[in-house]
Amino acid sequence: MNILRLLLNNFLGGSITTRFPNRPPADKGFRGLVRYDPQICTGCGVCAYRCSSRGISFRSSRTAYTWAYDPGQCTYCGRCVDGCEAHAITQEAAPPPLYYKRDELNLAHTTQRPLPPPKKKPEAAPATGEAK
Repeated sequence: MNILRLLLNNFLGGSITTRFPNRPPADKGFRGLVRYDPQICTGCGVCAYRCSSRGISFRSSRTAYTWAYDPGQCTYCGRCVDGCEAHAITQEAAPPPLYYKRDELNLAHTTQRPLPPPKKKPEAAPATGEAK
C-alpha cells in the first residue's frame, strides 16, 4: 500500500526539474571552466604539470609556447589555478555555457617568448701605462 501512496504523491506533486535550456543557479564556491590570460602568463607550464586529468596541455619551444585547454577532459578540481604563481589561470563561478558540437569549448593560445637582451661584448680595458 505504501507504494501506491508514493506513486500518487509523485504524480500529483508536479515536476521539480527545470526545462532545458534553463538551469538552476550555481552554488557558492562552484568551480567552472578554466580561463587563461596570456598577457600575464610566464610560460612556466606548472598548470599542465598539476593537471591530473590532462585537460591542460603545454608545449614549449625556444621562441614560443602553446597553452591548450579541453573542458571535456577537465575535472574542475582547481589544482591548476592553485599552482599558477602568476595568477594567469582562474575558474568561472558559473556552469559552462550550452554547446552543441564536440570540442566547441576548447581553447588554445600561442604566445611568443620575449627575446633575450643582446649580449654585450666586453670592452677593452684602457691602457694605463705609457709605452717605452
